[in-house]
Amino acid sequence: MNSSYSGAVSAGRPFRQRPVRDCALTLLERCDRTASEMRRKLRERGYSEDDIENTMIFLEEYRYIDDREYVRRYIRAYSARKSISRLRGELAQKGILRELIDEAFEENPVDEDSQISYWLRKKGYVSGQELPPDQYRRLTAFLARRGYPYEAVRRVMAQLEE
Repeated sequence: MNSSYSGAVSAGRPFRQRPVRDCALTLLERCDRTASEMRRKLRERGYSEDDIENTMIFLEEYRYIDDREYVRRYIRAYSARKSISRLRGELAQKGILRELIDEAFEENPVDEDSQISYWLRKKGYVSGQELPPDQYRRLTAFLARRGYPYEAVRRVMAQLEE
């Protein structure tokens, strides 16, 4: 099977690559992307840097790609289930600038305390209950793997005990 992006010859005819703008718009039909993700996807498909940059100007001008708005939507969508640390890491992996991430968190604060208390209840912690040291370690390690700071976990457990 011939790859449609490799420039392979099909049935004796040379392959004609789709216009970069069409490819970009098709990629955006499936899901939102950051500017960094879009550049990477277009490079993978073999488009020239000039074509990619011209297309990015078009996409940003018509607001098909807007990293600032992407971050806001992402935080709103996932802030009830993910820690600030995890959200920051995921957004950084998507190529979002730290300044945009910080700005979005100022506008949309995340209530980690309620998330921690949710996970504690889900894991069977009963307020006022004295946990054996090994169970306490397992519970705090579970929350740490989810990105919650140890101090926040201790604070919420102390509040639940009151």
